[in-house]
Amino acid sequence: MNKEMRLQQIKQLISEQEVKTQEELQHLLFKKGLTVTQATISRDIHTLKLIKVQTKDGSLKYSSKIEEENLISDKLNSNKLRRKLMEDLVSLEVIEYFVLLKTLPGNAHSFGALLDSLELEGKAGTICGNDTCLIICRSRESATRIKEQMEGFINDLD
Repeated sequence: MNKEMRLQQIKQLISEQEVKTQEELQHLLFKKGLTVTQATISRDIHTLKLIKVQTKDGSLKYSSKIEEENLISDKLNSNKLRRKLMEDLVSLEVIEYFVLLKTLPGNAHSFGALLDSLELEGKAGTICGNDTCLIICRSRESATRIKEQMEGFINDLD
């Protein structure tokens, strides 16, 4: 197996389970048929820019730095979206595969930018005008779920 495939396996392993040590990672790779040295694992961790983050039980596990930055970014953007929903949203409705947001004039594009920055499950993209933002969803169920998420954001602020 080449280096790229090994790195891909490591990324998959740390995303699927809590890997706390290099030895644990070495053992998991061995179970997948890869025999690697501790030095190789150390270099791979450096190449992938993995970091240690705290788990719910207080121990440390490997994580992707990009993953953590995205989580922080998602949290900040979620908070911005919450405020924006409270201040500038006029109405919200589901139409088939779409969620239609009516906003105060001039605010739809900022909604679209915030929504595009978030990983909302089932969202394919957004199209915005001056006072209308259309969220294009992959299914009717996704549209309903996203609308409910938005309503939840609003209710969290009340």
